[in-house]
Amino acid sequence: MKKKATFALLILSAIIFHSCKSYKDIAYVQGLESGDIVPLTEKIATTINTNDALLITVSATNPEAVAAYNPPVTNSLKPGETMLSSNPSLQNYLVDPDGYIDFPSLGRIKAAGLTRSQLEQYIKKELEPMVTDPIVKVQILTNNITVLGEVTAPGTFEIPNERLSLFEALGLAKDLTIYARRDNILITRETEDGKLMSMRVDLTKPDVFSSPGFYLQKGDVVYVEPNDYRKSNSSYNSNKQFNVSMISTIISGVSVIASLIIALFVK
Repeated sequence: MKKKATFALLILSAIIFHSCKSYKDIAYVQGLESGDIVPLTEKIATTINTNDALLITVSATNPEAVAAYNPPVTNSLKPGETMLSSNPSLQNYLVDPDGYIDFPSLGRIKAAGLTRSQLEQYIKKELEPMVTDPIVKVQILTNNITVLGEVTAPGTFEIPNERLSLFEALGLAKDLTIYARRDNILITRETEDGKLMSMRVDLTKPDVFSSPGFYLQKGDVVYVEPNDYRKSNSSYNSNKQFNVSMISTIISGVSVIASLIIALFVK
């Protein structure tokens, strides 16, 4: 009776240990209690870069006064190119390798290095002598991030606002799967000098909010690794498929040989 009780206690301990381990592997921001205050990483405004596509619209109380600043699309697309604009009736502006765009009446404007708001204010100031109370809106059409790996819906997503947090990006990808490693999220980011910077983020720790990768930037790629169970299961399935294929090949070969032998004996 004592042995049975000991055995049952061991089983119960194993179940509790497995449950705790599962929680630690799955839960986000563990240890963060209600009322806790944690530092948040610095918010960095998205800047315009070379090769970015911009949609710039100008409006005013007198639509005719701003018509020249909202030119319609010209059919200048090359084979294989697609229109990026959310408003296909308006012209996009491509930032050239030197960082400039050609804007009607104003000519070449240095856009690279400016934020969306800064470019809006600059164009508005330049138009004020010609247009009464102009309203300028700039949209960065290439303001995207990509989420890959163990998420429900991987893909490339547009950053809807000036900034997008890592959790918001995972929300766009319909959250992590149960097989995702939450403690080793990889983020790659292209630097201004053309190099690739990588960061690792642990979603299970409260310090995720102060990580330089918490707020994503334009062009970031988020990769979620599979956990050990997914890796081992994938390896098992691959080996299983290989074994089944090998057995099928052997059986087919034996059948052919047997058919030839039978045919020889019949003759």
